[in-house]
Amino acid sequence: MSQGTEERVRWTIADIELLPDNGNRYEIIDGELFVTRAPNWKHQRSCTKITSALD
Repeated sequence: MSQGTEERVRWTIADIELLPDNGNRYEIIDGELFVTRAPNWKHQRSCTKITSALD
């Protein structure tokens, strides 16, 4: 019988530098790659209003 081993890819900063600059946000957390879209203008406007209120 053979034991199943799970090989996990560990992403590094060097890997991110090779990815395209296409507006997506790339993050590495504990060696795992997370990709999210850039925030839209509604999100940015809400952040500005919150920041202004706190100031």
